[in-house]
Amino acid sequence: MVARRLARVLQAHGKIDAIGTPVPSRPHRMNVILRAIAALSAAALTLPAGAADAPAAAASTASAPAPMSAGTCAAPTSDKAANRACALALARHADSERAADHNDAALAALLRADQFAPEDLRFAMARAGLALKLANQLTPAGIEAAAKAAPDDIGLRLMHAELAMAKKDHAAALADLDRVIARRPDAALAWEMRASVDVARPDFTAARADVEHALRLDARLPTALRLRGVVRNNGGDHAGALADYEAAHVLAPRPDDPFLVGSTQFLQRQFGAAAASLARRPPPPPEGLYWRVWRYLALARLIGIEPAGGALGPGTPPGPGLPWPAPVIDFLHGSIDAATLLADARKAQDAHDLSQICEAHFYMAEEAVLRQRSDAVDLFRLAAKECPANFHEYEGATAELRAMGVPLAAPGPTVAAARAASAAATASSAASAAR
Repeated sequence: MVARRLARVLQAHGKIDAIGTPVPSRPHRMNVILRAIAALSAAALTLPAGAADAPAAAASTASAPAPMSAGTCAAPTSDKAANRACALALARHADSERAADHNDAALAALLRADQFAPEDLRFAMARAGLALKLANQLTPAGIEAAAKAAPDDIGLRLMHAELAMAKKDHAAALADLDRVIARRPDAALAWEMRASVDVARPDFTAARADVEHALRLDARLPTALRLRGVVRNNGGDHAGALADYEAAHVLAPRPDDPFLVGSTQFLQRQFGAAAASLARRPPPPPEGLYWRVWRYLALARLIGIEPAGGALGPGTPPGPGLPWPAPVIDFLHGSIDAATLLADARKAQDAHDLSQICEAHFYMAEEAVLRQRSDAVDLFRLAAKECPANFHEYEGATAELRAMGVPLAAPGPTVAAARAASAAATASSAASAAR
């Protein structure tokens, strides 16, 4: 995910033609809401552009005591607000120096900005990104080499952590972030990134601790709020998750927020609200197809299968079809059966290794609920067993089972046999006592 997003950032500014091999990604589906390091783009070195999810308030120095200029910032003081205002002023000064092709001055200004606000890691990342761009090394290989050559450079270490996440090398990413945290324990972004790795592994116990720590350091981190929403949904606290997603949307709206909010409302059984949220400007296929599916499921709970059918939109057209999850829409339309849906899921999973079979079982279970079939419970249990814990379909399966009042897993044969033996022994003892 990070490699692809990194590529989009750089390509949007004309910096590269391509960057490595894109990692298969489903940003909405996997719930891994990672911060793109927009500071890598040397064309956007100001702080607001330095973080994809920075709150709108970060775009100005309104919270500072007075507008600052780089020339008035001699050295950091005990006044944190003034220090932050100076850091922002120095970042703006770096922009102007870079525009004038004064690259050494731009790098120096970013270094000073980092010194004024060491807890805000975006200045260090912006400096590292600019240095690599100037050396024509703003590539995965360049980041790897630079991080190895300068292991104590905070900005490079963070960029290397992002690359490790893109390669799903969670151990390397955590090692990088631990080194950053050891030197900058008050840097909320490092804890937030660590929570992102935890969710991707997935290790939700660690994720909860890391994201809570990040929010203690900065309660207005949109990405950290979204990550806590993921953690809360995973644990069944859907009301808490919804509150986090909505708070993050107020701070820094993202195009995928309606899906996060709507799918969470569905888990809360707020089907009308879910349908309304998911009707808001879905993205194009294939991601937008998930919006359609979840909106249909919500509407079908409210008004029935047939009246809700229009929400699915058209099925797969003749010829080369749309990629997964288009077969789910065909299945819900009734134009393909469960066996065909599973066959399509296997093909998609073989191609992308993204657990589409578990998704197929989840949507088969939802269809069974709508048609009041008794196999819904077994299908939800199967989906919960197969799906990675950071999938919406895992959240959905566990939420449905909780709502039905049934355990996540059926008693195994060993447990059942033990209970039967215990019951038989009790009956035998009672019979003996009666004699």
